[in-house]
Amino acid sequence: MKKHITVEAIKKYAAASKDKAAIHLDVDAARTAGFDRPVAHGMYIMGLAQSLYIEKHPTQWITAYNMKFQKPLFVDTVAIFNFECFGDSVEVTVTAETGDKIAAGTFLVKELQR
Repeated sequence: MKKHITVEAIKKYAAASKDKAAIHLDVDAARTAGFDRPVAHGMYIMGLAQSLYIEKHPTQWITAYNMKFQKPLFVDTVAIFNFECFGDSVEVTVTAETGDKIAAGTFLVKELQR
C-alpha cells in the first residue's frame, strides 16, 4: 500500500503532537542535521501504518505493536507499507520509493467482538 508523505501532513502531525522539531519542518535544519530534506516523525509513520492496516481490516483491533527504524523517511516522498499476516501476528515493513527499508515491526491483532 503506497502513501505520499506530504509536507502538509507532517505540519498537521507536528501541530497535533506538539513535536515541532525543526528537522521535520525546515530544510535548513534538516541539512544541518545531515539530511537532504526534512524527515517524517517516527510516530507518524507508525500511526499511519496502524491506520492503513485497520482501514483494510476493519474487523480487527491492534492490541500491541513494535517498530524499529533503520533509516529516515523524507518528507514529500512515497512510502510503501507492506503487511504480512500470520494468525494474530502481522509483520509490517515500510520502505521508501527508492527501495530503502525505513522500518519493520509487528502488530498483534484480534478480531473485534460483535
